[in-house]
Amino acid sequence: MRLDDKLLDFFKRPLMCIVAVADEARRPSAGRGVGFHVGEDRETIDVIFSAWQWPRLEPAIRQTGRVAATFVSPSDYVSFQLKGSAVMRDADARDDEAAQHFMARATGELEGLGVPRDIIAPWLTAREARVARLTVSEIYIQTPGPLAGMLAGARS
Repeated sequence: MRLDDKLLDFFKRPLMCIVAVADEARRPSAGRGVGFHVGEDRETIDVIFSAWQWPRLEPAIRQTGRVAATFVSPSDYVSFQLKGSAVMRDADARDDEAAQHFMARATGELEGLGVPRDIIAPWLTAREARVARLTVSEIYIQTPGPLAGMLAGARS
């Protein structure tokens, strides 16, 4: 599924990210993403997370090849969830840079909303960063309201 221009514009905002998985026994797990890159093909997104902070994510993705990533704008709660197949890889210098940029922007946004930096800091770490390359097959609107849970682009 190709990401449209509206979603690409959304990804330019300061965001927070939740990565959700289930292992082969269908036990759920979730953690925070700390960065991303949209693929040039606009059909993939590399989601960066800390394997140190969220140790169940990588094994579950390797077992099932599935992941859901929800991106949220803290200032207005506009949210989208991307689901699909995924493969794992180690982070490289480009990912480290993206994670630092993402975390700085998220921290700035949350501080602007009144959340103290010392509360934010434990939420965002790129220690032992890993990358899940998500091939997007479904996009859901998760913004609270009447469209929440609908497929993006679907009509009510």
